[in-house]
Amino acid sequence: MNPRSGLNPSGALWLTLLAMAYVGAALMGMEAFALQHTHTVLLWLPAGLGLIMVQLFGTRVLVVVFVASFAAQGLTSADLTLGVSPWIHGALTALANTLGTGLAAHLLRRHLPGGLLTAKDLVPFSFYVCLLPSLLTGVVVVGNLAAGDYLPWRATPAVLTDAVIAHSLGILLVWPVFQLSRESPPNLRTWCWVLLALALNGLLFAITIGGYGGTIFMILPVLLLLTIRAGPTGVVIALLVTIAALVATSVHIPGPCVRPNAPEARPMLMGYVLTITYVTLTLCLYYRELLASNRSRERWEEAALKDSLTELANRRALMKALGDELSRTQRTGRPFALAMLDIDHFKRINDNHGHQAGDRVLQAVSRVLRSNCREIDTVARIGGEEFAILMPETSIASSRPVMERILAAVSAIDTGLGGPDAHLTISIGLVDADDGGHVERLMREADARLYRAKGEGRNCIVSSPGRGP
Repeated sequence: MNPRSGLNPSGALWLTLLAMAYVGAALMGMEAFALQHTHTVLLWLPAGLGLIMVQLFGTRVLVVVFVASFAAQGLTSADLTLGVSPWIHGALTALANTLGTGLAAHLLRRHLPGGLLTAKDLVPFSFYVCLLPSLLTGVVVVGNLAAGDYLPWRATPAVLTDAVIAHSLGILLVWPVFQLSRESPPNLRTWCWVLLALALNGLLFAITIGGYGGTIFMILPVLLLLTIRAGPTGVVIALLVTIAALVATSVHIPGPCVRPNAPEARPMLMGYVLTITYVTLTLCLYYRELLASNRSRERWEEAALKDSLTELANRRALMKALGDELSRTQRTGRPFALAMLDIDHFKRINDNHGHQAGDRVLQAVSRVLRSNCREIDTVARIGGEEFAILMPETSIASSRPVMERILAAVSAIDTGLGGPDAHLTISIGLVDADDGGHVERLMREADARLYRAKGEGRNCIVSSPGRGP
């Protein structure tokens, strides 16, 4: 979705849903994630939702962010007794949230245009996208509360710290879910593993609340193990739900950390939450980076062993397969055959009809070779118009019928070129394991027999070291 493009009906629907989610998350933050004795919010998920909205639709939706934040503040402002109008407080808070969202989006585009790609990105992401915008929002909100005599000035450092952590956590938890879900949408298997992990963590919560406090520390290993099973997308979804449940449980009942009203409750809770979040995200992003590196290596390895034009194996792949097969034969005595094939008068096709026509001929011949060979055979283009076929568990005698089929199939190819180039022929040299003790000797002997086939009139098979077929 291009932020600079006009807002189509589908985009308008998504924006509306995100705005509704923003209001719902804000209400949840002020109810489920707030300390009862101070109304301090410890987890502010709208910070992440606002960043997603701006990332999808551009800075023009900051107006929507302001309205959604103001609406949420209005629904809860009746509980506030401020020296200023609750509506002014709501407007200033909404403005702070909007400014923080705009700054986070700007810094994300400037410093991390690709988002969270690697574990190393967590440091700049935490500083630029989480800490600085959250600090701006926190200063405005907390200053507004202190100026309105709702909050003692001496308490502002602690409340500001809570606000910065709450907003930063909201971005750290929500943004990875958005980014990774777009890159790799969760499938049914992923959801099954996520639900299993959440059920297990829910059981750990229940055991902890029942009096076994140390059990809560087991939720981190559950999330880390989920990385292997559900992949990065599933892990960040489970992390978001787990942290939300942990904070909500801890601030309302004598739960996973310590009693909510105890002085040490907040720092212990937030320290534990931040530890879980950063450890899980670091491993998740590192695992994602490792998967991407493995896929890239596999693509390079495949490209290094495959001819790009015909998609057959190349000379390097053939030599490796031939070496392995020769070693196996020397151990077990099992036979194999190697055929060297060359298209007759191919240079004439290139000269008369151009290289594009020559490429089409090479592709047509490669299809014939592949269709007449088994899965265990190695069919390779080893250079120019020259091909090779390695046939395990095959003697020269049993490979000749295969080569004869290939001769007939190649002769039946209609190139559509007209004249003497309308139909193709191919020459073949054939050897087996008894014709050489090492790879280079086998290749030389197969090549020598191929050129004997050329000298004996082409469109034939030479399979013996002497004269004649």
